[in-house]
Amino acid sequence: MINMYNPLKYFTGEVAKNLSDRAKEIMTFLYPPVTMYEESGEIVIEADLPGFDKKDITVRLEKDSLTISAEREVTTKGVVYLDQRPDRFMKRIKLPVEVDQDVNYSAKYTNGVLVIKIPAKGVKTIKVE
Repeated sequence: MINMYNPLKYFTGEVAKNLSDRAKEIMTFLYPPVTMYEESGEIVIEADLPGFDKKDITVRLEKDSLTISAEREVTTKGVVYLDQRPDRFMKRIKLPVEVDQDVNYSAKYTNGVLVIKIPAKGVKTIKVE
């Protein structure tokens, strides 16, 4: 007897695989999670980038935005049933204040977290007594 549910099972599997691919594309757009705040006249940006090597991370400061990009090669063994971890991304962050392009800024990558500190132009913290 022919099983009439085989085409349905195949179709369902293909749809699930396609959804997984779309989820990975969406994660590439949203990734990495970022926190941005001002501290002592600097804009501090923290980005979670677990699994990337610091030599593969690029940070570019432009007039009013910061671009973080990275790429990695992910190798898997065996059959992959689900893969939502992005292997590359590019995220542009609009900066809330004007930054001083002539001053050096720093980026440090430790334990999967990238911390970027950029001096803000004309922003000073005033201590309240």
